[in-house]
Amino acid sequence: MVTEIEKMWQLVAVSQDSVLELRALWPKGIGENRAPVFRHFIAANYSSKSKMKEAVQTAALDLNRQGFNVYIVMNPIRSDFTGPGCARDTDIIYRDLLLIDIDRLGDTSQPANQEELDEANALARVIEQALSDEGWGQPIKMMSGNGFHLYFVLDDVPNDEESTALIRDTLLNLAEQFNTATVGIDTTVSNASRITKVPGTIMRKGIETADRPYRMARVVESE
Repeated sequence: MVTEIEKMWQLVAVSQDSVLELRALWPKGIGENRAPVFRHFIAANYSSKSKMKEAVQTAALDLNRQGFNVYIVMNPIRSDFTGPGCARDTDIIYRDLLLIDIDRLGDTSQPANQEELDEANALARVIEQALSDEGWGQPIKMMSGNGFHLYFVLDDVPNDEESTALIRDTLLNLAEQFNTATVGIDTTVSNASRITKVPGTIMRKGIETADRPYRMARVVESE
């Protein structure tokens, strides 16, 4: 059976030249802040793509068990990138995903409650249907822990200023069209080196309560 973290490979492409970056960030509002952790995985260092994937999955789960929220750079990184810091926009070869990040508006210092999560899901459905009607195709959908992500596969869009502006304007236009008083689209996620949450990991922020629990990010079926 496919485990939840293995669904990460529905989002992130792996080739014989791949460089992958995990970025582990300490959640806000939980104890003393800890420095970010960057882990890089270079395909040439592994005997197979499956071995590389296993290493990424193991590291992500280990960092998550330590209390970090764990993310991965979603667009392909240059094969000559070696770190040690995080990949920048100039380190991205091209864009192969468009992320539409739908979350509650207002105070997000604590986990979402079920009503807020349901409202984000309802908006995700509306957006998905509207874009499907316009010929966008079927997105990959993920419950991000506190909201919903829609990932639309791109055809290796160039990593240049024109593409960045187009994606930024697309998100702004979608937000203007679909945002409600309580949930909306994050319009700040247009950068090429965008990170996204690793499915199969627990997403933490602030102090969880009975009605505002920490949740595992997971890929879900579109409805």
